[in-house]
Amino acid sequence: MDPPSLDTLMRVAAFERVRGLNEIHDHLTTSELKPGFLFRGERIALVNPQRGLFKPQQMRFLLSIKTVFPKPGAKVWYDD
Repeated sequence: MDPPSLDTLMRVAAFERVRGLNEIHDHLTTSELKPGFLFRGERIALVNPQRGLFKPQQMRFLLSIKTVFPKPGAKVWYDD
């Protein structure tokens, strides 16, 4: 089995940060997520306030930790 890629290690660190934030906040908003997290001494963003799907420049693939709850009667753009 190959060792985890750098992207995978960053992704694990991102979700560990989100899990830790979730332990101290009832629900997470952009304010809590905006500072990001440190990975090997470098700040990595968790969110981009202007975009839903987001790819930190240090990562190879998208990092999506936010979701949108549709308003009643509004169009649902995706069902995942």
